[in-house]
Amino acid sequence: MQNQTQTNKKITLRERKKAQPKAVIYFSDPEKKTIKNTIAKTLDESQFTIFMYTCQALGLNPLLNEVACITYKNQDGSRTMSIQVMRDGFLTIAHRTGKFAGLESGVTMSEDGKTIINGWAKVYHKDFTVPVYQEADFSEYNTSRNLWLSKPKTMIKKVAESMALRKAFNVNGVYAPEEMEKEISAVSSEKVIEQLTDGDKPATDAQKATINSLDKEFNMPENFTKQEAADKIRELTTK
Repeated sequence: MQNQTQTNKKITLRERKKAQPKAVIYFSDPEKKTIKNTIAKTLDESQFTIFMYTCQALGLNPLLNEVACITYKNQDGSRTMSIQVMRDGFLTIAHRTGKFAGLESGVTMSEDGKTIINGWAKVYHKDFTVPVYQEADFSEYNTSRNLWLSKPKTMIKKVAESMALRKAFNVNGVYAPEEMEKEISAVSSEKVIEQLTDGDKPATDAQKATINSLDKEFNMPENFTKQEAADKIRELTTK
């Protein structure tokens, strides 16, 4: 009976503060349950505890899409956890300090205006005489997939803004999803090349359209096979 009473005992806010004195916010048990069953359902108990501690220490709410956590598979079969702060999450941290004085960002284009060179951002801090400036090389982060394909300028600006905000307000140990996407894709990619049973047949129109959307400069041979097309798509989406 004594053990049951101890198990069912509710942890008070004072006890929570004593356990994690650097926490900025705290989550109720129902909130934690919701986070565990939705946003953090791929995490084991230890990973979930680390995620909650990080959220509370940063003062960010995953239910408001300010911070997220994913696990991804490594080539050796193990799984790694990645806590990711959205650009707006970094802005939340900046505004909370009372020292945030503005943000500027943009992209640098090639001379012909056809190629993105980098994204850049300036973060103004009330205690600094000059803004914190950060550049993000487009080739280092571009995955040529999803929003990187349809909104490349927006994506590379988010990378630069997140990097500058993190540096200006001393946020350590977490990164924006846009910063990690290419690295995680490279780590998670399988080395085994899938062989199609009908790979010697001509490439389909859908494959040709996909390749063209990923690399408009690629000159596709007329006798391109389904296997060659599949390998090319895999190359373009994992480079």
